[in-house]
Amino acid sequence: MTCKSSILRIESFYSTYLDNKRDIYVYLPPGYSYEKSKRYPVLYMHDGQNIFHPAFNGYSWHVDQTVDRLIHEHKIEEIIVVGIPNMGMERSNEYTHDLEGVLYPLDKVTIQPKGQLYEKFIIEEVMIYVDSVFRTKTGPEHTALLGSSRGGQVTYHIGLRRPDIFGMLAIVSPYFYCVDPMSSEEIRLYHSFTTKQPLSRIWIDLGSAEGTLVLEKHTRAVTEELVALGYEADTQLIYFNDPGAAHAEKDWAARLSSPLIYFFGSKGEASSISLIGCEEVGIMGPTSRLNPILEFGDDFKMTLLRAAYHVEDQEIMDVLENGTLVPKKEGVTSVTVKYEDLEAMIEIRVISQQKEYVTLDMVVHVPPDSPADMKLYAWFPLLHDSSSGTYYNRLQVPLHAEFIYQISRQDGIVEADSAGESVQHKYVALEDATVEIYVEHWMRNEASKN
Repeated sequence: MTCKSSILRIESFYSTYLDNKRDIYVYLPPGYSYEKSKRYPVLYMHDGQNIFHPAFNGYSWHVDQTVDRLIHEHKIEEIIVVGIPNMGMERSNEYTHDLEGVLYPLDKVTIQPKGQLYEKFIIEEVMIYVDSVFRTKTGPEHTALLGSSRGGQVTYHIGLRRPDIFGMLAIVSPYFYCVDPMSSEEIRLYHSFTTKQPLSRIWIDLGSAEGTLVLEKHTRAVTEELVALGYEADTQLIYFNDPGAAHAEKDWAARLSSPLIYFFGSKGEASSISLIGCEEVGIMGPTSRLNPILEFGDDFKMTLLRAAYHVEDQEIMDVLENGTLVPKKEGVTSVTVKYEDLEAMIEIRVISQQKEYVTLDMVVHVPPDSPADMKLYAWFPLLHDSSSGTYYNRLQVPLHAEFIYQISRQDGIVEADSAGESVQHKYVALEDATVEIYVEHWMRNEASKN
């Protein structure tokens, strides 16, 4: 007999704390229907409307498919997954805590923080219901919380506030800062905790191509704060900087297996290591950090927060154990990272000075039938030049920042090619440059969120 997993929908689940209703989705593993006495650990996920099903933007995490596969391959134990959908326009409010350090009045949207109420909704309403209806293993050692973007921010706050409930946290592409793309002003949106909480596992990640929406320096800074509190790097707290990954469901789905295995399985033995970083750094200029990626088979990747580095010429440069480059004089040298019997090498050139920011000039040509008064955006607003019919703007971009973006209109229409497929562009801030884009066609938007 072949048993399959199932996804149940709990319709119109009412919250007295938030005074609203939403459907709740519950994934039950293959063995749930026939192992009548067995209980299961639980993973709670925010933005639950698109973790199993495509959401308004057409994207899904396909959590059920990944969990099914990992269970079938005996990489994780069977688990229950509870998806808690957001409430659309209320999402930013529900995912924001009113805590010291959270400068929500300066966020890019108007916030009425309901994070504490949303926290009560999950713990005192959703969890009580789930534990009463389904065969769950209770206690923080069996309970995990996962969210991305603003959902990563609220996971961080709920998890660090309630370690008696959640023992495992997956903080994915967290929206810890609001960064204005035009002015580069950075607005802090997280609270710093001052004592170590009894959490057994913390996973924090981001993609290298999230632009200024989620910057590595911010995510790593919060990670280092947690390490300073006493969470053991690379065991109790695991970090991953995913090369080339954007702020999108498909990229979150692609690396979902890693936190699942971390929480509910065993990663096994390391199989390979790679070393990623800037090939050129300045004695004067922005701080650069290496990204040593350790792989365990096909389904688990992590960045080593602490590693053993060897610099061929230490007169040119040093490398701290956290991967920070310390350039000393101009020249070229190699850096090798080692983990057990694995090693990887990168060659780095040290120059006298690098700029903190580069200048980007973007010019966008649009089809003749485009509305003349329509606002256009890349990841920043574009200005209309009525004399030429083009759109343009100049931006100061942090050096090495990577962006995957679309040209979009205010009415939700985005750039498409001649085949009717949406077009994405990639930009890496390496030097002053002009980017010229010719939009062939427009199509209905497949929007993203934060």
